[in-house]
Amino acid sequence: MAKKHNESRLYLYDGGVVARTARVSRGDDLFEAAYDWGTLRVLRYFSTRGDARYTLLDPGGVALNIGPGIRVFLKEDKQALGVTSVVEGTAFLWPRFWGDHIEECVTRVQLPGVLARIERGETVDFGPYKVDRQGVAGRKHAAAWSEITDISAYDGTLLFNKKLRRTTVDSSGLQNIANVNLFLNVCQRFKAQG
Repeated sequence: MAKKHNESRLYLYDGGVVARTARVSRGDDLFEAAYDWGTLRVLRYFSTRGDARYTLLDPGGVALNIGPGIRVFLKEDKQALGVTSVVEGTAFLWPRFWGDHIEECVTRVQLPGVLARIERGETVDFGPYKVDRQGVAGRKHAAAWSEITDISAYDGTLLFNKKLRRTTVDSSGLQNIANVNLFLNVCQRFKAQG
């Protein structure tokens, strides 16, 4: 690690995570932010080299990229996720360890509330997908829960009904789905009921 990253820290607590990181583009300038498990949105990007880059999104749309590798947002992805600004942070070591822990905590805390919101008739936004009691909607196509037979990933892309050799809902890169573990948990629960 470069000396400018010596002051960078990632603190994991029962209620959330605190990141203190050097801004890569600004030398020694430190960026600090606290995230609550109940409102945090996480994106993960696994490169072909095995790097894992995580993006922590606060409710205001500030995206903090941490971990090794490079994460680039396309304009339409920023719009779909509500990203207002991006901070390039430190390449913290062992990203799969702390990244998996962050995703598990977010899912554990947010799943009951998301399921309750959907049961009340609300629509929950995961970036490229919106979920409600009826089914899943992508940017162009949607499917009812009863039409979804399987959900799988291939080469970093989420596919609906791949086994049927037709996709009923738009495909999307896993890296663009906010709280992908939470999203997949919700889909599996409602698919089973459909």
